[in-house]
Amino acid sequence: MPGFRQTLPSCLLALLALTQCTSEEAPARDAQDRPSVQLMTSLPLVWGEGASMDAILSGESEPAPIYRYWQSQYSVTAVDSLENLAQENPDTVILAQPRAMDPADLADLDAWVRAGGAVVILTDPDLVWPSDLPFGDPRRALVTGLLSPLLGHWGLELVGLGDQRGKGVRLRVGKYGFISHGIGKIEPLAEGVSADAQCDIGEAGFVARCSIGKGRATIVADADLLNAALWPDAARDSPGKSDAVRFVDSLVRQQNFPARRKP
Repeated sequence: MPGFRQTLPSCLLALLALTQCTSEEAPARDAQDRPSVQLMTSLPLVWGEGASMDAILSGESEPAPIYRYWQSQYSVTAVDSLENLAQENPDTVILAQPRAMDPADLADLDAWVRAGGAVVILTDPDLVWPSDLPFGDPRRALVTGLLSPLLGHWGLELVGLGDQRGKGVRLRVGKYGFISHGIGKIEPLAEGVSADAQCDIGEAGFVARCSIGKGRATIVADADLLNAALWPDAARDSPGKSDAVRFVDSLVRQQNFPARRKP
């Protein structure tokens, strides 16, 4: 299990760009070689925050850097529901601070994973994502992850570390170093755990890797790391140079999508 370390920086945030930007960037995959990914998120990744149809059609709105990168690596589809998940059977599902999911969606995802599916979940108990939208606007990203029913069924609980809100946190997971805000911690539950769910929670509880039936789930207690404003300038134009991007990409690739369940 890769090690995890966090420190709270003082006046050195500007210097951290040197440690979270790599010189190599993964080349774009050929379309036929791209794994299929379904993305569910409340974050302004696909068209930016509050984008209107006119802005989208005129080209005034554009995807966030992380979404551009995913488009170059995966055949990615943003979805609002997982009701057709079993039929569409993507290689991987990414939940990035998703909106409140219907119980049916949670049940469909759980059943799909148990049948051999793979999901990467970024769920943040204390999201610090700047927004120009007023509080209460449904288009704002969720401040707190709402996946407790699903995580609890798998024997996990997401908890916040309230003393970190608004502070830059330097993280290192294995070979990846990056900055985030308001990270959480994943803790095991002692009761009510599904018999066929086994999770390995990494150091400091930042990442949990689970075997759920025949499938796999990787849970990260943060979503702010997807915010390009926290990356070095060079990575905003070339997202694959960011260690935050490369870290998430490694989690997706570890789902072993070449060994597919598909006939």
